[in-house]
Amino acid sequence: MKILDLIDPQCIKLELESRKKKELAEEMVDLLFQSGKIKEKERVKETMMEREKKGSSGIGEGIAIPHIMSSEVSQTLMAFGQSKKGINFASIDGKPIYLVFLLIGPANDAMLHLKILAKLCRFLHNSLFKEALLNANNKEEIIQAFAEEEKREG
Repeated sequence: MKILDLIDPQCIKLELESRKKKELAEEMVDLLFQSGKIKEKERVKETMMEREKKGSSGIGEGIAIPHIMSSEVSQTLMAFGQSKKGINFASIDGKPIYLVFLLIGPANDAMLHLKILAKLCRFLHNSLFKEALLNANNKEEIIQAFAEEEKREG
């Protein structure tokens, strides 16, 4: 599966308003709710926060990838957010995050969920990709960055 296939412009938010993890959970889940991709936003948000209690999905270097499995979805969904100011997310390196990728996979397909998560992590090892996302000024530039990375990876 291509990560590009998961990106819906309605689920991209430039300049997130949140400054803390709980606010960010609400803001990211709301992107999926407003686009009609999920129906039970409170349940999804609670699942995300429960997952964060087990360990931060702030992987360092300004990136967070909150990821959950949920019976609320029948296919993998992704929301993307960018923050120029930074968000206190209790990342493993203790630094603020600037890029957030929320992944929600169906409860019955852990293998696909893990494959998508691994592919996204590979993408994020490319500093040019991360830089493109950080410097993007519109949703089209975000989508273009993903398209170029998909092409580069092959």
